[in-house]
Formats: sequence, structure tokens, C-alpha cells
Amino acid sequence: DHEARAADLLSQLLAEYLAPPPRLSVTEWACQRRILSAKDSSEPGPYRIERTPYAREPQEALSVYSMVEEIVLMWGAQTSKTTIGSNWLGSLIDIQPGPTMVVHPTIDTGKRFSRQRLTPMIEESPVLRRKVRENRSRDDANTTLLKEYPGGFLVVAGANSAAGLRAMPIRDIFFDEIDAYPHDVDGEGDPISLAEARQSTFARRKRLKTSTPTTKGHSRIEA
Repeated sequence: DHEARAADLLSQLLAEYLAPPPRLSVTEWACQRRILSAKDSSEPGPYRIERTPYAREPQEALSVYSMVEEIVLMWGAQTSKTTIGSNWLGSLIDIQPGPTMVVHPTIDTGKRFSRQRLTPMIEESPVLRRKVRENRSRDDANTTLLKEYPGGFLVVAGANSAAGLRAMPIRDIFFDEIDAYPHDVDGEGDPISLAEARQSTFARRKRLKTSTPTTKGHSRIEA
């Protein structure tokens, strides 16, 4: 009886950890598995693509089976740019884990993103909550700027800190509100170029760049 139960447990563990990841698009993942938090959305509850159907195309390009490497969204304020990026991050944590980075204009805005958008998404979506370790007083695996999970991690960096942009290899990067980035960081050059150099060892890398445009002819996202 004990041996039978042990065999059943082993087969369940093997099925969970050795099965290939489901072939879900970012949109399918979000519709099936993401719960929008009241801290993050005026319409909390299950994510529905019908709210913003224009999000489907960029989310399709961000999906693991798409060969598109760079997705650029030059959209106005409050048009779901960050929600699209968050959906992508959630799907990576869940079904395509690896080294991932989010770059915000400053460390402070990165911390705000983590507290107001990233952490509520993890807490409200059961599949993410199970995979991201709970924060413990002596465990640095889940902090404001670092989330670890089986097979990968997500680090939040500021475009105003060169040290945070060049420390380790990264497969996927979400550059948010890039028109607010400095043109030179700590005398080491363009922050986007510094971060992109970290992707060179990955063949199947992706980048998402978003921003509300600023001055025509001087806008990063326009270029």
C-alpha cells in the first residue's frame, strides 16, 4: 500500500515537472490564468481580451512560438502597455521560465512597478503565487527588485543605474516608458544598449519596448 502511494506520488511529480510547457499564447495564458488585482485595475477579476482587443497582436508576437524578437509599442497613456508587459511576464514565469528583466526609468519607478503591478499580479494569480517563493525575513529570493521561481528569475532595474544593467545574462527584457530614460548612464553609454548586450548568449530572446511618445524627432520610442 505504501509502495503504491509512493509510486502514484512519483508519477504525479514526474507529470508536473517533466511535461513540456503548454503551447499557450500570451493572450490565452492571461485569459485562462491571470486575475487582475484591485490594486492594478479598475475592473478587477479574470483578464479578458475583449476589454482591449488591440492587445492581442503584440501579445501574439510576445508568445514563445513567435519568431518576432522585438516588439515596440508607441501608444498613449493608459492604453494597456504595462498590462501587456505584465501578461508577458506572467506567462514567462509560468510556462517559459528563464532570466528576465524589467527596466524602468529609475530604480524608484521600478520599485513602484513591483509593488503596484508585479506583486499584486503574483498574489492574485494562483499559478504565479505557487511558483514565486514567499518572502521570508532571511531569504532574498523574493524582494521588491528580485523574484525567483523554478527555472528562472525576474529582476527589476532602473535605467539610471549602469550596475543593474550589465551584471548577468538575461534572455527577455521589458523596457517600459523608454522616453524617460537618460541618454547616458554613469558615463557608460546608452542604458538600452547596455541591457541588450546581456541578451547576446540567447538565440530565442525577446524585447518589449513601450512608451508614450514625447517630442517628435527626439523621442526614443519614435526612433
